[in-house]
Amino acid sequence: MTSDPSTLNYRWAVIGTGGMADQFVADARHGSGGRFVAVCSRSQQSAQTFADRHGLEQAYADLNTMLARGDIDVVYIASPHTQHFAQAQAAMQAGKAVLVEKPATLNAAQTKTLYDTAERCQVLCVEALWTRFSPVYRSILANLESGRIGAVKQCQASFGFAAPADPSHRLNDPALAGGALLDIGIYPLLLPLDLFGSPESIEGDVTLGNSGVDRSADLVLSFAGGARASLSYSLDFPLPTEAAICGENGWVNIKAPWFASQAARWQVGKAPVSQQQYLLLGRGYHYEFSAVNRSLAAGLLQCEEHSWADSLALAEVMDRIRKRWGPDYGTELEGI
Repeated sequence: MTSDPSTLNYRWAVIGTGGMADQFVADARHGSGGRFVAVCSRSQQSAQTFADRHGLEQAYADLNTMLARGDIDVVYIASPHTQHFAQAQAAMQAGKAVLVEKPATLNAAQTKTLYDTAERCQVLCVEALWTRFSPVYRSILANLESGRIGAVKQCQASFGFAAPADPSHRLNDPALAGGALLDIGIYPLLLPLDLFGSPESIEGDVTLGNSGVDRSADLVLSFAGGARASLSYSLDFPLPTEAAICGENGWVNIKAPWFASQAARWQVGKAPVSQQQYLLLGRGYHYEFSAVNRSLAAGLLQCEEHSWADSLALAEVMDRIRKRWGPDYGTELEGI
């Protein structure tokens, strides 16, 4: 039986003190069912500064010390990509539920192992891909599934901005699994997977930077039944960051940023184009925070909004792209 969300008070800890951790912890105040009480960083000073800024009770520079606490229920992992897998494993083995920032791991093999661990430890584990939890995105998908524009045949999506060219920046550092795909390309890939399933083929061009990581890509995905998706993502230059979905009887254009949008334009049949506005509280991260708390109360090991199968499907497509075009972060793709 699911508990009343207003009576829940799961205690959360965050690993990492960067921009993503800042945004998520601040946005969680719009959510329900829990609160942040602790933070862990590489230095005690960084952890304490973050704790003071957000009013957290506990600050740690040692992960094991924090995980040994009995008064922490959930760990949100907002560290660099390369640390997600090991930290999530450690948290689950300590009996903590985990919300791990996207990408949950570096590849599909690690992702499968992650969820196998969750099953074995009987703890909830969720990839923090906020778009799947957004009521705006879910409303648009529900409209499409109801046949509002007929059978969907094609989609376009982009995400791009001019990122620093500094080779030491995390986005350009192969040692930190930098590059466009894992950081922002995952969003354009999300849309066609939700609409059409796994692609039969992937064609296109991927540009690698001087450090060896991918900086931009233009891809065409083809699906069973003839559906197609045209996707672009880039760290070299801005892109519209909008999405368009076309059906047999109309189209919908999701305004920027489409993965956390507040507006969409619909053309249905011969009717005039209509604008639909959506309310998105905060930045939108708190929806996954609340969903995790509800799933915990229901005794679930995953969230229906972004299941283990959903997460693994995305990881598998990203593996396909990197095995063909790169980047290669070492040996982590061998045998996949």
